[in-house]
Amino acid sequence: MKLDLPKSKFFLIAGLVFIGGMALASFLPGRWWRLEIWWFMAAVFFLVLAVCFKRSVAWFFWFAVLFFAVWRYGTSLPADTPDKIWHHNGQSVSLQGFVANEPDIRDAKQKLEIEVEKISQLPGRKISGKILVTTDLYPEYKYGDELELACELKRPEKINDFSYDRYLARYNIYSVCYWPEIKILYGKGGSWFYGKIFALKKRLTGLIDAGLSEPAASLARPIVFGGQRGLEQKIRDDFQKTGLTHIMAVSGFNVSILSVIVMSVLLAIGVGRRYAFYLAVAILAAYVVLVGLPASALRAGLMGFLVLWALKLGRLNKITNSLALTAAVLLAFNPKLLRDDVGFQLSFLAIVGLVYVYPILGAVWEKFKLPKFKGLSDALLITLAAQVFTLPVLAYNFSQISLIAPLANLAALWAVPALTILILAALPLAALMPGLSVLFFLPSLALAKYILLVVRLMAKIPYAYLEIGYLSWLGVAVYYGAVIFLVIKLKKIFNN
Repeated sequence: MKLDLPKSKFFLIAGLVFIGGMALASFLPGRWWRLEIWWFMAAVFFLVLAVCFKRSVAWFFWFAVLFFAVWRYGTSLPADTPDKIWHHNGQSVSLQGFVANEPDIRDAKQKLEIEVEKISQLPGRKISGKILVTTDLYPEYKYGDELELACELKRPEKINDFSYDRYLARYNIYSVCYWPEIKILYGKGGSWFYGKIFALKKRLTGLIDAGLSEPAASLARPIVFGGQRGLEQKIRDDFQKTGLTHIMAVSGFNVSILSVIVMSVLLAIGVGRRYAFYLAVAILAAYVVLVGLPASALRAGLMGFLVLWALKLGRLNKITNSLALTAAVLLAFNPKLLRDDVGFQLSFLAIVGLVYVYPILGAVWEKFKLPKFKGLSDALLITLAAQVFTLPVLAYNFSQISLIAPLANLAALWAVPALTILILAALPLAALMPGLSVLFFLPSLALAKYILLVVRLMAKIPYAYLEIGYLSWLGVAVYYGAVIFLVIKLKKIFNN
């Protein structure tokens, strides 16, 4: 095949082939990775063929991309050498390192991500790698704290049906340590910039705690900054039953909706489309930095940027190539995201539903002349469009399908961006006049209580959710094949 198809389609297919290669590689047996050099040589071989044989340049180039994806996945797997901390799993060690991320505070414990610098077994030799430490809730630790730990390193293992080892591997963590002896050392590690960002974030979450009562504060924190610290397990379970767990995360879908609202408001007050786009992007970037620049927020920010770009162009369906390119770039940096990061999967699938399914649902709504109820129909259709593509992933990972989710999302989803904006507006006022913080957070409190009420009432509805047990990858593949087929057919029908 000559390169006679449009360049946009040529590179779109290349991006999809790269993503497919990553998916294939993630399921290959471990012994195949000993052939790592052969994957790379195959990629180079087909790339040379693409240059030499112009008549088949597309096919050869795509094969090169496929083998490069497989090779890249292999290079992301850990090397078992003495200078890597996971090489010492199964041993009791004394090590030094610093807290490399925000502490993950739970109900009765905290988890610390430690970047290891040296261990007593290899004095004078630099050791690299991260471990996840589970320890008591107190004393408190913060990003950058230099620590000395004595503990037994263990390899992460599966917990029932949950692949805890693969879950941590996406963060390049291959060692865990439970309840070690910890001593705080003098000195600081990590980045000065991240230290300042995390300190600001901690101060802002403190303002939320002071301005809102529980459990509203424990709901507001994850909606704005991510994490689920402080929420009772029953409330978390109710969110899962009603299909609203996604609102308690800085996800691509939520950030995209927030971006749409910001740009819509700017356009409504008379700002030109071009300047509204740049201003909305600046606000989006500031928000991602404020959250602390975690990988999930960076991905969410990219999703929001893509939606803003589509709004700037005036057509949502023009972001297909950008979506595929973004996914390919993210996977090139971290190949483990595709199979093992549910947040990555849901973010992209929700946007895919928004791009391809939402216009079809809107056309059906128009065809049957159904009432729009002052925009409520759009909220319902957006929710349904996102769930068409995210439903199998949720069912596969959580063994549960929420039947009430469309209605619950319709009732609560509109309040999430409004709550986020109100909290972000209240924070600087509360910082300037802390004595009046309760007053500034009053609108936020009302919205948070409304969301909690919706979740509590809908979780009690009979048959609000189904427990489905094990769902095979084959079932997921068949579902997506059928959905893609229907989307293509319906798109042709409504475009004619």
